[in-house]
Order: sequence, then structure tokens, then C-alpha cells
Amino acid sequence: MNTEKPLGAGLIAFGAAGIWATLQISVRTFNDDPGPQLFPILGFSLLVLCGLGLLLTRARQSKVLTEADAAQEARSSTLRGVVMAGLLVAYSLALWIFGYYIATPLMVYAFYHTIAGPERRVWWRGALYAAAVTLGVHLVFAEMLNTLLPTGLLF
Repeated sequence: MNTEKPLGAGLIAFGAAGIWATLQISVRTFNDDPGPQLFPILGFSLLVLCGLGLLLTRARQSKVLTEADAAQEARSSTLRGVVMAGLLVAYSLALWIFGYYIATPLMVYAFYHTIAGPERRVWWRGALYAAAVTLGVHLVFAEMLNTLLPTGLLF
């Protein structure tokens, strides 16, 4: 069953409704303060972009799965979900113990390793993603928004 197009349309509708609701927020801010609208609008805009991506991509041909293949795929998806939940817990602990600059590249690599799966996994691509995400979040939060990133107990 191809669910990409309905999901894309739903993401666009949800994102547009969220942007509209966020624009209804009116709070007086300082001159250089973006206010409480900034992050919800960014998040909902990402949802709209993802929905457009799903709508505009060509549908993949779905292969017919046997019952054993479907069961194996369900087990694999469940295992990945459990691993992702465990990685989120590990990331929160790593931030507390090691701090942002050590925990984030390691955990982004671990997330990539889990999401990519064995057939698409390449070590250098994971390292590149880890460096890009760590640097990007540092630039946005530490440099542009002048917020402090977590420092760990050890470093």
C-alpha cells in the first residue's frame, strides 16, 4: 500500500495549520528578540517541506512480500525503534556526563548507523553527518542565538 502521497498531503495541511496558529500569537518583544513564534514556525515549515518532498517524489514500486518477509521486516522495524529509543536515553545521559561537543557527534553517528540499515551504511557518510549536525547546531545556538550548549560533568 502506497501511503506516501496521503502522508505528504497531511503533513502539508498540519504544517500550514500550525504556521497559521503560530502567527496568531502576539507578544511584545525586544527589538532583536524573535519572540515565541520563531521555533514553531521553523518546525512547521520543515513539516511542510517534508510533505512537499513526499508529494513530489515518484512512488516506489512496492514488491510483493511473502508472509515470512513481512514478519521479518516488522521485527526489524521494531528492533530499530527500540534501539532509537535507547539511543535517545543514552544521548541525554551522555550530554549530562560528557557535554555537547563529545556526545553529539557520537550519537548522531549512532543514529545514522541505526537509520541507514546495513545495506546503505557507509562509515564516512555517518562521520560527515555527525560533523555537519554538530557544527550546524553549534552555529545556530551558540553563535547566532547566543545560548549555552550543555557542558558535561567530565568535560
